[in-house]
Amino acid sequence: MRVLGIETSTGVEGVAVVERGRLLGEWTLNLPQSHSIRLLPSIDGLLRALGMGIEEVDGIAVSIGPGSFTGLRIGLSTAKGLSMSLGKPLLGVPTLKALALPFSSWPYLLCPLIDARRGELYIALYRSRGDELDEVLSPQVLPPEEVVERLRGEGALLVGDGALLYKDLFLKELGDRAYFPPPPLHHPRASAVAFLGEGRLLRGERDDFLTLTPLYVRPSDAELKSSP
Repeated sequence: MRVLGIETSTGVEGVAVVERGRLLGEWTLNLPQSHSIRLLPSIDGLLRALGMGIEEVDGIAVSIGPGSFTGLRIGLSTAKGLSMSLGKPLLGVPTLKALALPFSSWPYLLCPLIDARRGELYIALYRSRGDELDEVLSPQVLPPEEVVERLRGEGALLVGDGALLYKDLFLKELGDRAYFPPPPLHHPRASAVAFLGEGRLLRGERDDFLTLTPLYVRPSDAELKSSP
């Protein structure tokens, strides 16, 4: 069983292929070009490097947010197109869960944070349970000061560009209860998306490409401006 993972929720684009819990290959690009320009060539390039055809993929996993509204739409529309044209299962994966997955052996709270702009953060909280991540707080948007209050009194690993953006505040308020991985590990990985998608596929889960939508968490700026 091979699963293609697509990650476009931030400016860092990634594609990966996993097979039965093993990473076959992953490409990560942090370039100024739009995901709409480079995503399909990235998928094609990775598959060529692996000596695979797209028809050999058994499922399409895609990061559904929260994150960049434009990036999420590009990633999801690409995944839906592949799913429909190939007749392969579509597997939506929450971005914050994918961001937390590489740290699933962490014994305390996992706090993935993505910059939501306007002085706010996308946040979810997870605890590790063996190979699984239990959701403690569902994805939502909070100001960094409220994130601090949610974490007081408990050690937590903070990861993501939002964690780096407000690192000084978290260290000041939480002290040695705030832990941070090295800077290169603060973006969602396509391999994590693929592994989580593979887990869903093994459980017999899949999403309907007609109804799966991005997990925006909050309205877009355009929607806010148009509201009465």
